[in-house]
Amino acid sequence: MVKAGIVGFLPEDKSDVWEFFKWCADLGYKAIDMDLSYAAPGEDLTESASRLRNLGLEPLTMGCPGDFELAVGRVAEIAKKAHAQGIKRVTAYSSSISKSIHEGYGVHRTYDEMMRDFEYMNRLIELFDEEGLTFCYHNHYHEFITVYHGVNAFDRMLYNVDSRLKFDLDVGWVTSGGYDPVEVLKRLEGRIACIHVKDFYDLQKPWKMVEKDPSSKEGFTAVGTGVVNIPGVLKELDRQSVEYACVEQDIMRNLNPREALTMSYLAMKESGYVW
Repeated sequence: MVKAGIVGFLPEDKSDVWEFFKWCADLGYKAIDMDLSYAAPGEDLTESASRLRNLGLEPLTMGCPGDFELAVGRVAEIAKKAHAQGIKRVTAYSSSISKSIHEGYGVHRTYDEMMRDFEYMNRLIELFDEEGLTFCYHNHYHEFITVYHGVNAFDRMLYNVDSRLKFDLDVGWVTSGGYDPVEVLKRLEGRIACIHVKDFYDLQKPWKMVEKDPSSKEGFTAVGTGVVNIPGVLKELDRQSVEYACVEQDIMRNLNPREALTMSYLAMKESGYVW
């Protein structure tokens, strides 16, 4: 059975974060897949991690800069924070491939810049391994639609980066990028650290979520109410004994965040693969 977690959901007033986390745990969630220094800023990381576990929520990861050259110089700092929380993995949530997240829809770097990223990723895998940590990568849609010399960026990552790289796979973005998330999960068997469960009612509108026009920030919906093959994903996770599936919804649709988390958890639980 798969455990449900959350990612990205936080109260507007972070002074209420611990009440919110308790509410999530009481609902049935078992983990958070986000950096505690972001979720509960200014608090002692060891104490925050302990407090989270006492609620029944496991902190899963530390964040790593998507500027991998910068990240190489920060390995010791990141590792220290991870160890303080009892966390075993570090996740990069972007790379040059997904440059448009920060710089505007349709922007991406050159082939050479991507390949340089891969060199730094291989270095980070070694450095974090020496610290007893697993380095993971979180995808968006960009890796699947960005093609260099006839091969998409995701495949190039698999070909050029050490197989010790694990994936914090976002199955919603995989689907949005035009691929079957179940088949991608099968291809990555043994390399899935956890997944982000995201759903869409439109697969391409979210590509422009980085634009300033609020009308472009649409396409997202609560898990189980869109077009992503959530039951198939959860079934495959259960087959592979992947421990966590973490709900994420970048933009609310008609429900508020707590309603969306309730809807998403119940839809996952109803599949029979989540407890």
